[in-house]
Amino acid sequence: MINKHAIDRDSEDRDLARDSISVVIPSYNEKDNIKEAIERTSKSLGDNLLEIIVVDDDSPDKTWKIVQDMKNPKYKLIIRSKERGLASAIATGVEKAKGNIIVWLDCDLGIQPEDIPRLVEKLRYYDVAIGSRYVKGGKELRPKWRALLSYIINLFASIMLGFSVRDWTSGFIAVRKEVLNKIKLSRDGFGEYFIEFAYKCIKNGYKVTEVGYVYGIRKGGVSKSDGNIFTLLKYGAQYGLKIIKLRFGA
Repeated sequence: MINKHAIDRDSEDRDLARDSISVVIPSYNEKDNIKEAIERTSKSLGDNLLEIIVVDDDSPDKTWKIVQDMKNPKYKLIIRSKERGLASAIATGVEKAKGNIIVWLDCDLGIQPEDIPRLVEKLRYYDVAIGSRYVKGGKELRPKWRALLSYIINLFASIMLGFSVRDWTSGFIAVRKEVLNKIKLSRDGFGEYFIEFAYKCIKNGYKVTEVGYVYGIRKGGVSKSDGNIFTLLKYGAQYGLKIIKLRFGA
């Protein structure tokens, strides 16, 4: 069966030196992390970095002002006051991105920016590279109860949607722009968008791989998902409902 969507990387080792990379970073009350996150991201990608797009939901702590004050033409800032939320922030940044490779990750430094090039490197042969806590080289360093809940929802997703992806709620990814031209990101909810995007990539025949990374403890800022057990259970229920809808085509 001919795959009509997947980009052919079997016959050609793509020259990544010719690629331009856009990195999208959503932020909300991350004044203690944003400057370090941007600088480390920029350093990790070097000349291949086209732009870093920070999408800030009008942070009361003025995270956005720190980005403004950095005054680097590669650092783009979008301040939103009428729309809020993680999924829509990432979708907004992706829509504005001009690179032929697009990466997104949180700015709380739980994900190390130095891991970005390892995902990008995989795009020589794949269309999508997901940072994963559940493959070789991956690890979860957050408190055990928090890590357990995440593992359970990802196991449920793998059972329902297939084990071709192990970390369905990663939130750390590198994607070829042509994939995002075909598969649009959902703007709804919190992390459900990632489950839906990964599933649609697989269903549409794109080549998806996972790269192990160590997810650490965030450095300050505001986390919507780590607040308390009730918040976690609420998001877990939302994720579970999204998984069921995807599985049964609802």
